[in-house]
Amino acid sequence: MDPPARRGYDGVGHTSGGGVGMRRLNRFGWAAVFLAATIPLSFAARAVAEEPRPDLIRVDVFRDGGKGKPAGVANCVNDDPAQYSGLYGLTGWALSGAVTAHLNLASVPPALSDATGAMQRSFDAWFLSAGVPRVAVAGDGTVAKATANRQDDVLFGRPGGSIATTYTWRWTDGLIESDVVFNKGLGWFQAAAEGDGCEETAGARYDWENIAVHEFGHVYGLDHPSDSRFETMHAYGYTGETLKRSPATGDGNGMRALYG
Repeated sequence: MDPPARRGYDGVGHTSGGGVGMRRLNRFGWAAVFLAATIPLSFAARAVAEEPRPDLIRVDVFRDGGKGKPAGVANCVNDDPAQYSGLYGLTGWALSGAVTAHLNLASVPPALSDATGAMQRSFDAWFLSAGVPRVAVAGDGTVAKATANRQDDVLFGRPGGSIATTYTWRWTDGLIESDVVFNKGLGWFQAAAEGDGCEETAGARYDWENIAVHEFGHVYGLDHPSDSRFETMHAYGYTGETLKRSPATGDGNGMRALYG
């Protein structure tokens, strides 16, 4: 005689009723539990993957071009508009809107006065048309070297053997960041005005605004043109030089190509 049927026993070692639920849990439930446990992790991993990351795309080094001059003698020449080439170069980016440049006042040599005003004038030199984005200078910078931190920084530091260097990053979300570092190991002065483009009595010192206008051209997206001695974006700087304070014909052409 067969044993009496008992609720929940199907004769092959499985239970019915509650056992059916177990089979379903075995087939589907554990997968659901696994998915529930991993979904938050996948979202977290995606969030980490989408965190903006910087890519250093340019290092624009600005060197002295006055080879052969006696030590301690200004190696500049007077401005000559007849020699303007009209040439320009582009770096491959442009500012998409107004930005703030953060100047580290603590890094500025004591001999340079009105630091925030001097850097604001240097940016404003590039405001050649209504389409050019404004860059406002704030004296609240704190970094001691070029740092990818999603803001533009201006400071004195140690950019190798250059007069100044501009470091530019493109972040993965499209943000362009540029840091400008002036060489604190060199001699600096502030000319009272641009004058004839050359301060012969400056000796082996660089006019801060002259160098700054050039570097800020890189921030706006200008590159060094070829063979353009009297353009602001000429690849070399000179002691005593002031003519770069005012963008020349080629510089203006470049800004119009970028901003209209």
